[in-house]
Amino acid sequence: MSQANRKTKRFHRCKLPAFSTLLSGQTPPNEIGFQSSHLQIWYNNTEESWVGDGERPHKHLLSDECFVVMRGALVVEVEGERFTIGPREYCCFPAGLYHAIIEVHPPVETLMIRAPSVADKVYEEDDYDD
Repeated sequence: MSQANRKTKRFHRCKLPAFSTLLSGQTPPNEIGFQSSHLQIWYNNTEESWVGDGERPHKHLLSDECFVVMRGALVVEVEGERFTIGPREYCCFPAGLYHAIIEVHPPVETLMIRAPSVADKVYEEDDYDD
């Protein structure tokens, strides 16, 4: 491996924070985050829901998305059907599958993992307007 590659490729290790943040992605907001153009990981650790009245159904054109629930629960909707994802459970949405987080039951601690980390979200109603 060249000297230049050794300097740009670094092992990254941190404790999970007591707050929600981007752990990996294009532009991490703080020193906790790992910069990656391939992988996006959001860490949610909160006493409040982040979806309000629920997300709008959407799909990702190129990326697969996974939610890992460590504490609390999420209610997800997949093409009109609802599922509750509880502690120590996870769910995956392959690229092209319409889905939404409908409810968040705090206190909640989750990981959202998406790869590749690209801007590829298409909302259901926008897709059908064409």
